[in-house]
Amino acid sequence: MNITVSRRRKKPIGESYPCGSFILYNVEPALVLVFGCGGERITYHRDSLTIPAKRQFLLEFDDGTYLSITVQGWGSAQLVESGKLPSHPHVDTGTISLVNEEFTYESFDRLFADMAPKELKVSVRQFITSKPGSWGLGNGYLQDILFQARIHPQRKLRDLNDDDKHRLYHGIRGVVKQAVACGGRDTELDLYGQPGRYRCIMDRRSVGTPCPSCGTSIEKISFQGGTCYFCPACQR
Repeated sequence: MNITVSRRRKKPIGESYPCGSFILYNVEPALVLVFGCGGERITYHRDSLTIPAKRQFLLEFDDGTYLSITVQGWGSAQLVESGKLPSHPHVDTGTISLVNEEFTYESFDRLFADMAPKELKVSVRQFITSKPGSWGLGNGYLQDILFQARIHPQRKLRDLNDDDKHRLYHGIRGVVKQAVACGGRDTELDLYGQPGRYRCIMDRRSVGTPCPSCGTSIEKISFQGGTCYFCPACQR
């Protein structure tokens, strides 16, 4: 299948692969199509009738189908020369995907070991959703991860013990695997406009409802530019 990358030339599109919060497509012979940051709506269209009038990016395939991208908040679509990808300011080609078996507890623990003492003062929330923990996890999935790990979002990294780190790692692995198997959250849409089947335990719908583990009412706070949902009894 080919994509038009200019008005006069067509290029075959190759394998796609994740890289943190980005999706990368190889475009022969030496280009990479980069979608990412999490704020875009990516939709596959079987004909031109459903293409949104307001969009930031459109691919036309030679079989008469299309792929559109509409950016909502944070998001991007870029065509990058392959040789320049390692120096891209946002794409870290050395990132280990969370769904890859190379993401082991040992690789996770090394992130802590490589941090300077002053960096350990950051919160767990900041650590997971930004560097060095920038594997593509956003605030939406973070809530369930911290609930599974029994860790409060405002906890500092320096206060985590080995048991906390193990629970955090297994929380990441468990939530991500389940979300992938369900096709994403039920508040998200796939390429075909269908919602996912993963329903978050901790989100805006759970505020004031009983914690599924202890029955305490779920609370929310504003923290570091986002909203956090948690159980004040289970998460310390």
